[in-house]
Amino acid sequence: MDEMETDVAVLGSGCAGSAAACTAAALGARVLLIEKAAQIGGPVKGAHGPFAVESAMQRERQLAFRREDAFRLFMEHTHWRADARLVSAYVNRSAETIEWLQSLGVVFSDVVAYFEGAEYTWHFKAPGGPGITELIHARAQQLGVRTLTATTAARLTKHGGRVDGLVARDAAGTEFAVRAKAVVICTGGFGGNAEWIRRHTGFTQGENLFSFAFPELQGDGIRMAWDAGAGRSPMIMQTYVCMPEPHWGPGGTPFELGTFRQPGLMVNALGERFMNEETMRNPAFAANAVARQKGGCGFMLFDEATNRHYETHDWDFQMSKLPVTRSHDAAGFIAKARAEGYRHLFAADSLQALARQMDMPAAALAATVAEYNAACDSGRDALFHKPARHLRPLRSAPFYAARFYLGGYGSLGGISINHRTQVLTPEQDVIPGLYAAGRDANAIYGDTYPYVMAGNDSSFDFNTGRIAGEQAVQGLKPF
Repeated sequence: MDEMETDVAVLGSGCAGSAAACTAAALGARVLLIEKAAQIGGPVKGAHGPFAVESAMQRERQLAFRREDAFRLFMEHTHWRADARLVSAYVNRSAETIEWLQSLGVVFSDVVAYFEGAEYTWHFKAPGGPGITELIHARAQQLGVRTLTATTAARLTKHGGRVDGLVARDAAGTEFAVRAKAVVICTGGFGGNAEWIRRHTGFTQGENLFSFAFPELQGDGIRMAWDAGAGRSPMIMQTYVCMPEPHWGPGGTPFELGTFRQPGLMVNALGERFMNEETMRNPAFAANAVARQKGGCGFMLFDEATNRHYETHDWDFQMSKLPVTRSHDAAGFIAKARAEGYRHLFAADSLQALARQMDMPAAALAATVAEYNAACDSGRDALFHKPARHLRPLRSAPFYAARFYLGGYGSLGGISINHRTQVLTPEQDVIPGLYAAGRDANAIYGDTYPYVMAGNDSSFDFNTGRIAGEQAVQGLKPF
């Protein structure tokens, strides 16, 4: 078997892997970056931008959300189940990471919140130009990082309890050994592995979950770490409420159907209301409410009067940086989608006919609408306490509905790490020479992604990747 040697081997070239490789190389290490796909940078190239607190951009805008506020919110959000040292290391590093990305050529146009009432933490990349990970890789190449694409890491190797490299496989299937003083796992999780999703999260892709399923994300790095003795951290999907493909989009719907993201009337398959629809502004919380319903779905309803209202008035719930703020012929979009055979949009001239389309008990739906309309008339929602300004009755035909399930931006968690990104055994002991960063090790959100601090997933990737690169190089010295 052929063999090559390096100081630090990084598995995966997405947000975490690119940051780890670039950081380690900047500190003088020889770095080998191994990427399973044919191209570097990960599926989304760093996406729209990362979370941070106390950045220069935030200070310039006099945004008062600070490190202690973010730390407290994280820990309360997870009921202190997250690793407080890891959360602190991440939060405290976040602003400096924005400066680091800017030094590499990333241009951020604004700091935004995901929804009204959320915190202004999302550092939004200016449109156009190369992706964030592409800029990181440009610098990594200048620093001498060697990159192998279309190459799959197969297993880690150990000697005397220390990880000392790995075995990889090239595009032709030929195996070769890599001798490394440190290995950093950043393989992006298991979001493309339907069996792992079912086994480790309980969701069934294509039935009650419609997530971005990048096929290369099979959990390779997690499996290798487990085989090398790593402990298992909690594993979840980063879910949000959405319509099934192909008619999904930002916040769960295409632009044309943003009225379904407003606080209308949401019912389950039994025709019963089950949530304060104001929750729709937070797609993760809405997803939690939908997930526990029969069939893992919910139906959002509105009538023609509401449809017309949102064609002449801006939506109540708007997402930052979207190019549209109100409906434009939602009825026409629904009619076209239904004609093309899309099974999750409905329109009818009566509630009874609408219930038949949705395979829902008509009497139950009628009773729910009557109760809801009474609440709208009185201005008081005694059931779920939705504010009066969001109470719009359903009386004018035609009536419209959309079926929502859970979408997912990928998986989170799998490998247990400490605040130095060192991989831990089930007994919390360090496995020398092994580090993990990004989605493979992200278990700081409890059971729900915190959209209240948007930009978190990519930010955790960048920040833990940088920490892993530093720690891997620091670990070389006594070796």
